[in-house]
Amino acid sequence: MIMSDAYNSFVQSISKPDQPRGPAAAYTPVHVVKALFIVDSSRSVGRVMLSRALGIGEGSVRTIIKRLQERSFITIDSIGGCTLTPIGKEVLQKIRDGMVSSAQIDLGGLGINQPSYAIHIRFDISTHSILKLRDVAIRWGADGAIIFNFTGNRIVVPTISEDLSISNPSVYYALVSKFNLQEGDSIIATFAKDYATADSSALAVFLYLKGIQ
Repeated sequence: MIMSDAYNSFVQSISKPDQPRGPAAAYTPVHVVKALFIVDSSRSVGRVMLSRALGIGEGSVRTIIKRLQERSFITIDSIGGCTLTPIGKEVLQKIRDGMVSSAQIDLGGLGINQPSYAIHIRFDISTHSILKLRDVAIRWGADGAIIFNFTGNRIVVPTISEDLSISNPSVYYALVSKFNLQEGDSIIATFAKDYATADSSALAVFLYLKGIQ
């Protein structure tokens, strides 16, 4: 199976997952992709660690691992540790395409004192409704989301600020110190009750922009 077929098949499978009889699956497309991220960042990660990192039960993690293994995205060693295969790495790279970096961010200057997480995006998101992106973040557990656009050497916050460096220097410098922004880049920042939820909801928005829901 060539990589593009593997990627397209994977996206289809998690965007419109099969619904077996019985209780609904206790995991989401975000959990599946986040699992790939975690496995990629570790030399070998087991079910218990994945369960804790994803915030879901070991039974759900076992199902995720089984499905990823069936697609030849991961291998499992003799002690139950998971490692990405070359196919898994290529598919994850395609998922990541357009994500420059991500980090926790301080939005206190905007009056947001909750844990916040931001993803730096390098592709055009102008055709997407900001309200829709916020709705996606909220649906995945966030209390809200803010979109920052870098244009004309300025950070613009739609409906809030035409130049963040003037209206809110502390947040402006927090962003430019963490992210190497180029013309046309955007930052999706979500805030929630904890960093894990902020992280997952920001990833959900990114995946929505990539057509993975």
